[in-house]
Amino acid sequence: MSELAFADVNNLEHCIKYLNQTLVTYGFSASLDLFANDPVSVARTCNCIYALLQQRQRDIEFRESANEQRQSTGLLNVKGANYERFLILVHLLGWFIGDKKLNSDISRLEAKVERVESQLAAKDREIATITRTEAKATAGFKAQIEKLQQERDEFQRMVIGNQQVRTQQLHEMKRREKEYIKLQERLNQVVNEKKKESRSGMEIMNLLQVQMLDELPFVIAICLKPDIVPCTQKEGRQRGTWNGKKTDNDLHKKIVDAYEAKNQELMQENNDLRALLRSMQEDMRGFLNAPNGSSKQTLAVNERLDNDLSQSPFGGKTDVFDLPFHMARNKIEENLRAKMASIKERLGQLQDAQKENDVTAEATERELELEAQLVEARSIIQEQASIMSKHLAKSERRRYAILSTLPSYLMVTFLFIQGSPDIQFSVSRESMISTAEFEKAEVGRLEC
Repeated sequence: MSELAFADVNNLEHCIKYLNQTLVTYGFSASLDLFANDPVSVARTCNCIYALLQQRQRDIEFRESANEQRQSTGLLNVKGANYERFLILVHLLGWFIGDKKLNSDISRLEAKVERVESQLAAKDREIATITRTEAKATAGFKAQIEKLQQERDEFQRMVIGNQQVRTQQLHEMKRREKEYIKLQERLNQVVNEKKKESRSGMEIMNLLQVQMLDELPFVIAICLKPDIVPCTQKEGRQRGTWNGKKTDNDLHKKIVDAYEAKNQELMQENNDLRALLRSMQEDMRGFLNAPNGSSKQTLAVNERLDNDLSQSPFGGKTDVFDLPFHMARNKIEENLRAKMASIKERLGQLQDAQKENDVTAEATERELELEAQLVEARSIIQEQASIMSKHLAKSERRRYAILSTLPSYLMVTFLFIQGSPDIQFSVSRESMISTAEFEKAEVGRLEC
């Protein structure tokens, strides 16, 4: 029962380990895997059991032969030479058994060395794999850190550029406010001067004969100002008087309103021209960057010009068309001239390619579209110029038509008196006309 109690459910692994060590110790080559289900392990177990049975059979046969030999020869009662031969046989058997045990120990150690070497090789492979993985992860981390640093530097440059642009815009706003204050002071000064001239002219006008005032009261009143109404002749031949305070306030208000309206109109026109230039810039960029066989050098030049145009003078990236004209004039002119040169070169290449290969008319349609946009821009500018000229011409014709109905001596007097309104509107009119002509000249020069 003690032999049967060697293994139970609780100590199976320990028993199997002990049996494997014992088998290796006694010279059996392979260990047993009693929990395996594959045929190879089952065959190995069967071979080991069969070897044990063969060993047991040989032991039984050896014992039986030894007993028979002992009984036949009577080794226990024999002395002398037979006893010495028996001792020699016993020593030989001991040596054989020791040699066999030594061989089993050597085989067991060799198996253990092979197992340890295989484990060492596996660990080396794992270490190499982990080292490669760590190197890849380190390289990825370094690349990501460099990318984040570049993004941080770019963001800092953009922030600095935006701050500088904002500072420049604040300075520009202050400068415009100062100019507006100066213009307002100049306007008040001119109004005061014209007020004095108007008073002197009114005194001269009142010295004229009362009969002419009776004949042309409404004509002179309309020609001078709508608010200046001459008094009718009363008994006692009293002279006409000015309604001065109301006239000055209304005149000042009309001048300021006209100036602001014209300024808003010019600002709107300027914004429209900026939008048109931006649209034309995008169209030319798309036309020049289209992959239609243009040279790499031309594409590189166009990309450089686009990058230069997208960068503000203070660093960072912004739309150059939103900057003041005196800051972005040179860059816009240079870029448009380079783009026009690139367009001419591109058109030459397209014409040569069309003569050789009869390519499609996509580039020609694009060129026609750009020309249509240029024609449309010119027509808009011409229309605005014609509207301004018509508006000014109508006012001049109306004034001279009224003057033509007057007699010669009244015309001279009226022209002398009317010198003040002409001078009065000269500041705002000359400033608006000069600004419009300057914008038209710049747009025409850039188109050329």
